[in-house]
Formats: sequence, C-alpha cells, structure tokens
Amino acid sequence: MGQHYVSGRRRGSGAFQWLIIGLFAGLMCGFFLFFILLATDTLPTLGEPDVVTQVVTQEIRVVEVVTATPDPNITAEVAVQVVTTTPEPTIETDAVVVPASATPIVVETEAVAVLATDVPDTPVSVDSQETASEEPSQQQVTIPSPLAQIITQMVTIPGGIFELGTTNQEIVETAVNCQERDGGNCPPTDGQDSTPIVRIELTGFQMEQTEVTFEQYVTFLNWLSSQGQRHTTACSGFICIQTTNENPENAVITFDSANYNVPPGLLSHPAYGVTWYGAEAYCRAIGRRLPSEVEWEYAARNGGDRRSYPWGNDFSSLNANTRIPIDGPQGTVPVGGLVGGRTPGGLYDMAGNVAEWVNDWYDPNYYSQTASLPQPVANPSGPISGLQKVLRGGSWNTFPFYSRTYHRQSWVPVPEPNNDPNWPRWTGFRCAADLGVDAPVGSGAVDPAGLGIPSEAGVSNPNAAPTVDVPPEAGDDSNSDGSRG
Repeated sequence: MGQHYVSGRRRGSGAFQWLIIGLFAGLMCGFFLFFILLATDTLPTLGEPDVVTQVVTQEIRVVEVVTATPDPNITAEVAVQVVTTTPEPTIETDAVVVPASATPIVVETEAVAVLATDVPDTPVSVDSQETASEEPSQQQVTIPSPLAQIITQMVTIPGGIFELGTTNQEIVETAVNCQERDGGNCPPTDGQDSTPIVRIELTGFQMEQTEVTFEQYVTFLNWLSSQGQRHTTACSGFICIQTTNENPENAVITFDSANYNVPPGLLSHPAYGVTWYGAEAYCRAIGRRLPSEVEWEYAARNGGDRRSYPWGNDFSSLNANTRIPIDGPQGTVPVGGLVGGRTPGGLYDMAGNVAEWVNDWYDPNYYSQTASLPQPVANPSGPISGLQKVLRGGSWNTFPFYSRTYHRQSWVPVPEPNNDPNWPRWTGFRCAADLGVDAPVGSGAVDPAGLGIPSEAGVSNPNAAPTVDVPPEAGDDSNSDGSRG
C-alpha cells in the first residue's frame, strides 16, 4: 500500500513538472513568432481601417456622363478612381489610396466612378447612358478632318406641338391640281397613308440647311477608304452607294480600288442613289443622325404651319425642282440654288431635287395606329421594324403632288442584290442632330452664286412615284402615262 501511494505521488509530481515545462516552451514559441512577424513587417496594425492601394496609370475615354449619384452597390474596401466628363482625360498618378467606405468619394460633380480594383490594361470606354440632368447634354464630337471643313451648317428648329398629316379634302384637291394643272396622274389613294391627323409634341432639334452633296459624300467615301473600308460593306455591313463598278450605266461615282471620284459638275449637286445605310453612316460619322419622319415634316412646315409646300400653299416651279415644267431638263440641280423655295427657318430643297431618307421604317397604317394613343404623342420614332424606309420631299422625278410637305414615300433601304441596275437615283438625304451637340462646322453656308452647274439627264425608276416620260437617252422605263409601274 505504501509503495503504491509513493508511486502515485511520483506520477502526480512528474505530470506537474511536465506541465510547467510545456507552458514555458509554448511561451518561448509565441515570443519567437511575434518577433518574426515584427521583423518582416507583416504584423496587422490595430485600430486603423484597412486600405487598398492600387497603382493606376491609364487613359480613360469618357463618352458621356453616366450619373453623379454614388452607386449604392459599391461595397467597402475598394479603391475608387473618379473621372471627370472632359473628353479623353488622361490620369497619371503613382497610386490611388482610398479608406474603406460604403460610399465612393466624388471629387467633382457629373463624374463617372470607375473601380480601381478592376482596371484593365487598355483604355476604358464608358457606354452612353442617361444623364443625371434633363437638359440636353453637351457632347463633343470628333469629326474626320477631311469632312470637318465641308459639313453643312445646321438650323435650329424650336420644339412645339403640331398636327402631323393632312386631310382627305386636301389630298383630293391637290390630286385634282396634279391632273388639271400639271397634266399628271396622281391618285388620291397615294396620299391616304398621311391620314388621319395626329397631334405631336416635339423637342427642339437641329437640321442641315441643304441636302448632302456629292462633294461631301465622296469625301466621306475616301475617308472610309483611308481606314481600310470599302463602299460595298462599310455602311453597317451594307453597300453605301453604287459606283460605276456595280452599275456602269447609271452610277456616277468611280472607284479605282483606292480613290473615289465624281465629275466636277456634280460636286455641288445632292448625292443621289445613296442607300439608307449609306445615309445613316455618313450622318453618324459627323456626329449627327437622320431626322425622324415627324421632325422632317415639322421642319418643312415651318414648325407645323398647315402649308402644302415649304414656302406656302401655292406651287411654283421656280421654288422646287420637280417634274414641272414637264418639258424641262430632268435631273438634279445644285443644292440651295432655288432661294424662293427656302423655308422661313432657312432650309433649302425640302421639296423636290432628291427624296430624302428619314430614320423611320414605313408602315402605311402608322398614322392610324398613332392616332389611337393619348395625344399629343411625344417625339414618336416610327414603327419598330419594317421592310422599307420612309422618304420625304419628292424629287426631280415626281409631280408637285408628291413633293408636298405631307406626302410619304418609301423604298427598300438597300439594293437587292447590290448590283440592282434599277436602284433609284432620286434618293438622297440631309442630317439632323439633337440640341446641344457640339460639333465643329466648316464653310457650310449656302452661296447660290457658286454652287456649280446642272447635271445631265437623270434616270427615272418605276414604282417610285408617278412620272412623265424622260428623254430616251436617260434610259427611263416608267409608264408613259406617269402611273405607277
């Protein structure tokens, strides 16, 4: 018994000693680890917020202001780089250090916040979004230098409420004039798609004084060529305009695989035979756009006055290049030369010369459908899809009935196929822009005294609009009575 007791005491006494030895060893290891962390500067700093340090050296292109409101989805522990709305700012700094915060720090108003934790090696392009202000945004547009000095002057069109379209009575009266006064055949049914009247509310916009000329369009094509693009696919993947390579009989632009040219006598004439995609691409290249159909009519009618022609209700062959006089030369004339046809707002050739592409798809029932909406309808943009695009203003190849401010025409936006020899040579365009677009403008003022010489005989196209015979050398194949083919 006694030996067992003594043996038990030894066992207990030995355990206690080993406990003391283990505790001492653990303390030594802890102190050793502490000094290692201290020596390597990896010991966390107590009582201070974490920070994220990010070296940023990059160029950031800001297209448009997104918002000046801090993004609530940005969480703590991120570095935030703030970029102002100045075009193409270049930010060079050694580091951006921002204390952890649930709200990004904004140092200037109307700024775009870009997370520095996700900065790529290439410049960032911020997609266009809605601005924080209801006022028109001031956008700086970079225009290709060859075009910058020859783009057309813009006219500001104040916004307002007006009545789009016309009445059946007006259509019948002008159709009678077409037959009795002009010797043509203009069925009233050709005007039914511009009824009923629809009340529209438009925001102010800008529109070019004149139709885009061959000089301007060939300059655009040569700029595309300098960028390695060709007219056959450069306009949203479609042909921009036919050259003599595609249409040797009717086209007037030549292309030698490097340069585009047009006869000097046509430089001041409206570019005709342009596809819808070719018109849209040109406007986009100079920071502009095609007008909507509603904008076009509103501008042609001087803010919505009920006038059949841009200058008033009485037609005059001195004011518009149409099929009147019947025995006159057929083809385009230099832009801006018919001063009597100018709108009070300063727009030329809104009737005749070339029919002008607008942005909208065509639907013959669009006015009826729009009339069922609560009125006034604000800034309508036309049907969402279709097979043809709207043309406005008539052309040298139509009677005055088809050059009325109310009248609608339409055509497929691109030849099918691209070498279609019947592609209409009476299609042209002018550009528009929102208010606030800040684009440089060159010597685009109209000088009728220096606008060139008339073109040779043009070519008519069947199914476009009622016409009369064209001289045989023009190659016309429309019906002799001027009706639709």
